[in-house]
Amino acid sequence: MVQGKSESTLPVKVGRTSVAVTAVCIADDNSVVAAYSSYLVNLKTKQRLKVFKHQAIHSLYVSNSSLLVCGGRSISIVDMSHDSKMNISRPERRLKDWIISAVWMGEKSIAVLFSYNSVAILDSFTLASVQDVQCDSCCIIYGGCLVVEEGVLVCCSGTVFNKPLLWKPLLQSKVVMSYEGHSGVIFDIKLTEKKLFSVSDDRTLIIWDRWSGEIEHRLYGHTARVLKVALMPWCEGVVTVGEDNQCIVWRCETGEKMSNITPHSGNGIRSVCCRNNTVVTGGWDSSVVEYSITSKNQHHQQNFESDLDLESPKWVCWITNARLLVQLSSGEVRVYDSEVRDFHIVLSSAESGFKGYSTHCKLDGLVIVGGITGRICLLDCESLRFSYVNCDRESKIYSLTAVSCKGSDRKFFISCQDAGHLVLWKMSESLTAETLETFVLPKCRNRWLTSACINESEEFLVVGDRRGGIHLYPLKIKSCEAKSPLFSVSGLHGENGISQLTTQQNLVVSVGRDGNVRHLKIEKESLVIVKKYKPMSGVYWVERLEQQDVLTVMHYFHGQQFKMTVLESGDTIFCVECGGGHRSWDAQFDESFVHFAYVKNYQVKTLKQKVTLNLYKRYGSVNHGSEINSAVYHRDLIVSAGEDCSLIAHSQDHSVTISGHISNVRSVCVSDCGVLFSAGGRGSLKAWHIPPDRTDLDLVSDYTVVSGTHIPVGYNSSYRFDQRNSDNDQRVMSVDCCGSTDSQFLCMVACGLSNGEVYLLGYTPDSRFIRLLSHYQHNCITRVKLTVSCPETGSLLLLLSTTFGMVQGLNIRESAIDSKFSCRLHSSGINGLDLRLGPSAEVLTIGDDGDVIRSSLSASDSRLDSITPLARRTTHFSAGIAVRFLNTDRLITVGSDQRLYVLDRDLQPVYCCYVDVPDPHDLVISTTASYADLAVLVCGKGLQEFIM
Repeated sequence: MVQGKSESTLPVKVGRTSVAVTAVCIADDNSVVAAYSSYLVNLKTKQRLKVFKHQAIHSLYVSNSSLLVCGGRSISIVDMSHDSKMNISRPERRLKDWIISAVWMGEKSIAVLFSYNSVAILDSFTLASVQDVQCDSCCIIYGGCLVVEEGVLVCCSGTVFNKPLLWKPLLQSKVVMSYEGHSGVIFDIKLTEKKLFSVSDDRTLIIWDRWSGEIEHRLYGHTARVLKVALMPWCEGVVTVGEDNQCIVWRCETGEKMSNITPHSGNGIRSVCCRNNTVVTGGWDSSVVEYSITSKNQHHQQNFESDLDLESPKWVCWITNARLLVQLSSGEVRVYDSEVRDFHIVLSSAESGFKGYSTHCKLDGLVIVGGITGRICLLDCESLRFSYVNCDRESKIYSLTAVSCKGSDRKFFISCQDAGHLVLWKMSESLTAETLETFVLPKCRNRWLTSACINESEEFLVVGDRRGGIHLYPLKIKSCEAKSPLFSVSGLHGENGISQLTTQQNLVVSVGRDGNVRHLKIEKESLVIVKKYKPMSGVYWVERLEQQDVLTVMHYFHGQQFKMTVLESGDTIFCVECGGGHRSWDAQFDESFVHFAYVKNYQVKTLKQKVTLNLYKRYGSVNHGSEINSAVYHRDLIVSAGEDCSLIAHSQDHSVTISGHISNVRSVCVSDCGVLFSAGGRGSLKAWHIPPDRTDLDLVSDYTVVSGTHIPVGYNSSYRFDQRNSDNDQRVMSVDCCGSTDSQFLCMVACGLSNGEVYLLGYTPDSRFIRLLSHYQHNCITRVKLTVSCPETGSLLLLLSTTFGMVQGLNIRESAIDSKFSCRLHSSGINGLDLRLGPSAEVLTIGDDGDVIRSSLSASDSRLDSITPLARRTTHFSAGIAVRFLNTDRLITVGSDQRLYVLDRDLQPVYCCYVDVPDPHDLVISTTASYADLAVLVCGKGLQEFIM
């Protein structure tokens, strides 16, 4: 087993680090301090301080300008008295046991609660123990708290047998009070003068009467384990966080929810702190969110039906915040004024012409109404003046659709009549409309429009139909006949329709009733999907996304409820049980109120609710909330792939999440031509282009490796293809790419699958197509390496590692195996594989046995044909995960023991350090040529960069 040398042996510094936030606190100067593994970061000054050598920080306790830092068995004190700059005033000290909680007992002493339900009093200057007290109930505890009340130390321990135990360590070791009610392990406890709050593995918060032990409230709301609880004395509330990423604020006296937000993603919220009307949370996604919690929103509901009972209402539409437009089945149109609670007739049934049927849309201060005869009414919302225009066909108007046109003062709408006849209208200032162009909608079931937009250059019209299809029409090409679409995609958002189309930075953003949002780019008179994501899991009817300053509010239906949620914080600001979206309804949101109206049981019901958009601030770039399987460097970006089915492009100051995979992403690689390939579950392989001026990725090709089927970009997941020979349970375990010796391909891609198959594919960007060349049977692939071995003959070398310790090489010429060779190097599975060609071709492997092996590749007849081990060394205390060549003289490894080793050619250790990333999965080297500028990236449950 190797022993690493001093960290000063090599000039190594830690670069970008993005791991789970394990603790947060609010200092006396209101700056937020967060713990990222063994580091503290002042999010106000951006200062980073390493506190512990190896141990992650789990809790922080503030006292004046001092910060007590605890983690595992380690404890330290950090001083913040000089301009908020953090300095270690008491270096790390290892105590006898795992620290559960701590409290300052004045300036000279500190009390610490240990995991075996004992308390130690420490001298705050030396951190040495001066007194130890063991509770009579000696047991393992997972949570607890210490408080000082009138000079008396009080301890409440959360036991593994589901009971909080109250005792006073400096007075007696006996338990004063035992509380029964939980059915799971207790993770955290807070005490006040009259109450006790505990959270547990049973997903509940229990509020107890501290003195009687009776349960006042048992509160349900979390869907996973509740990890932390914090007090909010300024509003008589308490906040809980857990593994379901929910942050729920409860009112202590009544037990009702005051707020429920989802500020993080992934495996949960690890920490929470409350102070000065502010709540701060830290999550697995590496971000810290700070926001203010207000009191419960007040709302007022009003129903009216008195003068509307004669004829049932057909539809409702808010025209201002106080006035609601209602049409009756008789064709009569009325305006209800909510301020005076009265209404008056705008259009009588005789003059409207809309008896029995009408459709409508809102358009920037106007309401457009159409009927069964092709007549359109234009109604001004302020003056209630109206006028009529007639369509060129005297037939039923199936839909009227407002056209979104960003950056233009002109107002457009589209009427849709029988046979898919579309007319684009332009509004004038005199409350009239003129016909601009006509189009024809392709044949489909439910042949009418639901949304439309014009791109920023006003060259194209994009429309979405009720069948979920999207269509692209030209605008600047004159034609005497109705124009057919240049490009169409049916069922883009399933079968329930597209609800919103807008433009954003030269992209078309579509929102649909399948719960997805898609970004499309107009390219060569076609629409190409560059991004697809689901704003909220479990939601399948997204009506629209509305921008409120810097926040995005999503309007959607969840079962029978209509909700409005702030996407950035997950805060649901409005919710009403209206019976679902298949009825007439309308919602209007201003700065202070949500106005909602709907028709139910032949009544019009209105709801006015005061809402507050909680001010929030997110620190740090959002990372994967779960394990990161692989990563690559590309220019100044780091692109990572995770178990959460997404890619994230990390720049120096922010990150962008790219969705598209339907299962976990196991491996990524980038070619010399700048195309990035990602692969993972369900045999999925995708090709991405990274524009030079953006952090985002554009999807350029989608391929199912197992079935050998290419999915055309522009079609959604409902695109059907023959899968009789496919096995969707198989995963792509590893992917690698290299330049192509065939002029028809830009690069070659190799994929190793969990069923032992290896696929070789050629990528052609012009046709946006990945073509299968051939595939080979093998056994249990863990890693693949692909390179051009002989440019003169066009030969490729494909190197494979397996789960039973073997490395196999395939010499490929003209997409066929020319020869192959193999050698068993390890006694168990190989986790890491690297290849370097040159005058002396070499292979590096590392496996579950902890061994690093450097082998040579021998050649004969211009072909590599054998592997010979040259050096072997047991490096890690547990399984080795990844190994890479640094240069001709150095190599680097990382293992599951969270150790990073730099070794020389003889596998002697040159440098060793601790990695703050738990459970490492991969090791990536930047492409910088100079050894002094190398960036080494370790990915696992987070990312950490080392600059050498």
